[in-house]
Amino acid sequence: MKKLVLFALILTLGAQVAGAVTPPLANTWYRCDYQTGGHFNEKDPGFSIFKISGAPTLLRGIEDYEATTSTGWDNRKVTFANPVNIRVWDPDLRQWVVIGSKYEFTINPGGPQCTNTQVLDDGHLIAFLGCSDGVVRYCSTY
Repeated sequence: MKKLVLFALILTLGAQVAGAVTPPLANTWYRCDYQTGGHFNEKDPGFSIFKISGAPTLLRGIEDYEATTSTGWDNRKVTFANPVNIRVWDPDLRQWVVIGSKYEFTINPGGPQCTNTQVLDDGHLIAFLGCSDGVVRYCSTY
C-alpha cells in the first residue's frame, strides 16, 4: 500500500512540474495579421477559425479563413503536432513556469510547415514562426 501511495504522489508531482500542453482554441475566431505576406490568398489582416479536433498532441482539421477571392472565404486542411512546453524562469516563484506550447503546424497536403508555432495565453495567441515559406503570422482571439 505504501508503494502505491508513493507512486501516486510521484505521478502527481511529475504532472505539476511537466505542465499541461496549451493547444490552440478550436472553433474560436482569431484575427490574424501576416507580417511577411500570406501563404496563399489570405486577407491581411483577416479572420480565421480552426475547426480542429484530436488529442492536444495531434490536432487535425480545417482552417476557414478570410480570403481575397470573390467569395471572401477559403479553407485548407491543417495539422498541429508534436507540442513542447515553453518554459520561462519566474524569479519570484524561483521555478520554471509553463507559459504555452510550441507546435509544428502544417498546411496539408504538401503545404508549408511552421516548426516554431507558439500557442500562448491559454490558446488566445498563436505566433506562426519558422515557416518553410518565410511567412510570419500572428493571430489572437477576437
